[in-house]
Amino acid sequence: MIPLDKILNTLEQLNQFKFADGSPSSFIELGEQGADQDILTAQINTLIAEGQLHDQLAWAAHMTASVSPQSLFGQLLSSLHNGNLLSPELYPVLAAIEQQIITWLCQLFDQQYGHFTAGSSYGNLEALWQAKQANPHSRIIYASTAAHYSINKACQLLDLDLRTVPCNSESQINIEDLRSACLAAAPMAIVATAGTPAAGAFDSLDDCILLAQKYQAWCHIDAAWGGSLRLLPECSQLFGQHLAKADSLCFDPHKSWAQPKPASILLYKRPMKPMMSIDANYLQQPPAASLNGSRGGEAFLPLWFTIASLGVKTLREQSRFPLAQAQHFAEQLADRTSWPIYTSPSGIVCFEAPKDLTGLVKTGMLSQAKIARKSVYRAVFISTLVRSEELISHLEPYF
Repeated sequence: MIPLDKILNTLEQLNQFKFADGSPSSFIELGEQGADQDILTAQINTLIAEGQLHDQLAWAAHMTASVSPQSLFGQLLSSLHNGNLLSPELYPVLAAIEQQIITWLCQLFDQQYGHFTAGSSYGNLEALWQAKQANPHSRIIYASTAAHYSINKACQLLDLDLRTVPCNSESQINIEDLRSACLAAAPMAIVATAGTPAAGAFDSLDDCILLAQKYQAWCHIDAAWGGSLRLLPECSQLFGQHLAKADSLCFDPHKSWAQPKPASILLYKRPMKPMMSIDANYLQQPPAASLNGSRGGEAFLPLWFTIASLGVKTLREQSRFPLAQAQHFAEQLADRTSWPIYTSPSGIVCFEAPKDLTGLVKTGMLSQAKIARKSVYRAVFISTLVRSEELISHLEPYF
């Protein structure tokens, strides 16, 4: 176990490095000449130390996982290749691998088409962009109050009318309130969340999908966090019976599958409509109807190599481990305290504590959030390095 004071000391040292006017003399200055090698080495070591903060047994503050060796090699492979799939005819092997991994993800999520994005914020934006094209006569979007902030951002960019629906006690969108809202004003789209960012809750996907169909509206599923559970047969009920009827779904392998950023996928059940009139006469093939322009294998080669080298079985086992740690952590909290605890199926455990735990927040062991307007502490089990017993040992002085 790494002592708390050592972690705090590392953080304090890292925070001494500042940009702009207050930069210490030891920090690299970008100029005509290359930096002194000793200073450069020191900065590299500092950067590595900062990046290793989340490689701790008790790091559970955020959705930042340690990158696996296999995905790291895939990332290196992507950099060495450095092709541009705007010209897929020049890179047939890379294009074939991209399609292979897209097909695998389509089968996993019962969708027909897909493309990689730089993050689910982009996926949410593209999905609502397509929804707007499919139904240009409406602007109303319904999502829960617990939906990711990128939904609000996408609606602002697209000039859409986001109307948030309250959540129930389980941090899920309240279906009865959603039905009432749709009855009062028909939606252009309904956004369901599979793994809310604060609590890790799953909305009732079937209810959202069928309600959208009733109003001939688009249904988009933001599964950026919870999508990894689709790989586990024991979690199939979370995705319901009608996933294939969803219009679009986004998922971030760079979260629960220990992939480097960017590694996100947007899937959809019908070919996407062109987003604009394009005349790129310098290309042999027209560019894809997506936000992405130039792209190589950076978003998919790490995942492809992970699965190709380890197999889906190992990926499935690695997905189960953090869930087991989250369950054990919640059980230990329940056994040893009377604190209110909020569990989720996706590896996030939130709890109220009568004592100030900001010291643990500063070290990256916990984060803070709000659930039903209550301030809670939040533990995110995402990495195969994190151990529930380690977190409990740091919490023990507060019991």
